[in-house]
Amino acid sequence: MRKSLLLALGLVLSLSLAVAQEKVSIAAAANISAVAPSLSTAFAQKYPAYQAEFTFGASGALVTQILNGAPYKVFLSADTGFAQKLVDAGQADGKVAVYAVGKLILLTTKKLDLSKGIAVLTDPSVVQFANSNPETAPYGRAAQEALTKAGLLDAVKSKLVMAQDVTQALQFTLTSTDAGFVNKSALYSKAAKPYDKEGVFWIEVDPKLYTPIQQGFVVVKGAASDPGVAAFVAFLSSPEARSIFASFGYGTP
Repeated sequence: MRKSLLLALGLVLSLSLAVAQEKVSIAAAANISAVAPSLSTAFAQKYPAYQAEFTFGASGALVTQILNGAPYKVFLSADTGFAQKLVDAGQADGKVAVYAVGKLILLTTKKLDLSKGIAVLTDPSVVQFANSNPETAPYGRAAQEALTKAGLLDAVKSKLVMAQDVTQALQFTLTSTDAGFVNKSALYSKAAKPYDKEGVFWIEVDPKLYTPIQQGFVVVKGAASDPGVAAFVAFLSSPEARSIFASFGYGTP
């Protein structure tokens, strides 16, 4: 009886804490969706009064939402450029800060000769490949830049299947196309786990072929005084957060 009562009290206290937690609304680039659960857990452990609430999308699309009044408090972009747009528009408190460095990979579920690098996309066996929209998704822009620098874009552009963001590019890669450009952290998602063997199902795109993907964040205008936002910003720059990003294949700032 006593044990049951203690368990019940513990449950009530846990539920009360969850209800009492103040939510910090975060607009986040789609590429960190696999990282977010670990970030949320670590953040809540360090700052129990707050809960990180993520909404994911293409960075360019999220900027448009924020400029149109979407009630986010922090914006985690897939690059620094889209975050800077909020600063330039007067819709950010403070400057852009880099929280992680992204890495681009070419992923496939097929038996392709990945020893050829991204030139494998010219093979007749590759009928279609996925990439996210370079206008709104920095990983898509990086992939387009890599194909251009490698002198391959004209040869393969007819095979391109365009995705809205890198999450959709992953979905296309796993379900319909022969290959696709995605973020390296996608390998840690449940859907991509069967294809995480390097050199067999994926290769890292030569970083010399694209501008480094420095992922930046800003605090949305008017949110800097929010203690939950201050806590999240402090957490994002902490060794714990950087260790989490590194464990998902990101480089550190």
